[in-house]
Amino acid sequence: MYIVNTSFTVDPRVHDRWLETLRGGYLPSLRMRGLDGIVFTRVLSERTEDHFTYSLQVVLEDMAAYRLYAEEIFPEYAGTARKVFGDRVLWFNSLLKRVEE
Repeated sequence: MYIVNTSFTVDPRVHDRWLETLRGGYLPSLRMRGLDGIVFTRVLSERTEDHFTYSLQVVLEDMAAYRLYAEEIFPEYAGTARKVFGDRVLWFNSLLKRVEE
């Protein structure tokens, strides 16, 4: 099992609109594609931040599912987000492999 973690840094000026877009568009589109293993969290920090930070984790069964996500699904989101929010929303992806305990 694999997990794609996407960390987002969001400028407060676009935060509410970005959050609505993610909740109303991107997350439902993931579920419609059969990706139900989704965890969306806000990263909390003791430091005063001038932005919001979030983590989105999507569970994928195998590397074929990861390739589909990395080559088709996420680029659709990224293209739209760049057009709408520019550099006010930044992100990076990490691929994790679950290790049995």
